[in-house]
Amino acid sequence: MFSIKRWIIILITTKKKWVFILIIAAIAAILFFIIHHRDTATQLKVQSPAIPVRIKKPIQQSLTQTANATGYLIANKSTIISPRAAGYVKKIFFHEGEAVKKGDVLFQLDDQTQADTLASAKAAADVSKLQYDRDKIYLSKGFITQDLFYSAKVTWEQNEAALKTAETNYTQRKIRAPFAGMLGSLAISIGDYVNPGATLTTLVDNHHLRVEYALPVKYLNQIKLNQVVKIKSTTNLNTIDAKVSYISPAVNQNTQNISVHARINNTALQFKPGEYVSITQEIGLHKNTLLVPEQSIIASINGYSVFIVKKNKAVRVTVKTGEHINGNVIITQGLKITDKVIVAGQDDLKNNQSITIEK
Repeated sequence: MFSIKRWIIILITTKKKWVFILIIAAIAAILFFIIHHRDTATQLKVQSPAIPVRIKKPIQQSLTQTANATGYLIANKSTIISPRAAGYVKKIFFHEGEAVKKGDVLFQLDDQTQADTLASAKAAADVSKLQYDRDKIYLSKGFITQDLFYSAKVTWEQNEAALKTAETNYTQRKIRAPFAGMLGSLAISIGDYVNPGATLTTLVDNHHLRVEYALPVKYLNQIKLNQVVKIKSTTNLNTIDAKVSYISPAVNQNTQNISVHARINNTALQFKPGEYVSITQEIGLHKNTLLVPEQSIIASINGYSVFIVKKNKAVRVTVKTGEHINGNVIITQGLKITDKVIVAGQDDLKNNQSITIEK
């Protein structure tokens, strides 16, 4: 048998030195790869320790679904106080900004002429009534003809009509509040001559308001009458609850919004007409909703995700999110109630990385 030394000598002597060199190079390459791979694996193992994290299971509960908007307040009843007849302003019975009741006298126009006309009309009506009653008796006894009785009857009816007209004209000299509310500023003063329809002041019912706002058409099938609406002032901390009283039968073609009204019982006078308010309307109920802390959500250009724990490793899962509620986020897809969600330490995590759970 040939020894290794002999074999080498033969190779060299047979001019196959290049084959020997190739074999040596191949052996050296294999040894280098094995040693380098083992060192790299050891180094990675040293550089990738288990990351400490904190976990929390999703919260499951039923939540009220809401829609938000900005609205403005309008008085249910608001009017301009105007005279029905012309005349001079004789008296003013209120101060600007004063609260009045329905039927309160606000202005008195000069009424002497109307009072005289009323007295004359009443006297004429009384006399014609006496004549009518007397002729009625005479007719029954045959003392007068039917034509004379009919003439007395017509005269009495005409005088009664004239009396009613005189009473109306006299009554219109007093201008009264058509409903309870708050009066605005005065546009005239005592002694001014006013014509029918002239603006004397304004009257607003501040106790009964409505809020008008618009919601996107996506809520069309969820908006119902009598749903609760929470109203908050944009200028102070005043809040009040109302109920939906009107839903537009048509969608605005330009904005694709639906007009909605809600009535407010403003007995405490917390709000004023014309004020802008924030609207939160309850439009439904989310049953068995999953919520996770906001800090567990990871945002990227591809959407949202969270890390959950599987076999002591952090596994990244894609989720779909909903509303943010008191530091939590609604998860509509991607998680189960039994999942353990990483809520702290996830910033340094990679998918399938080993973790340790801190308590």
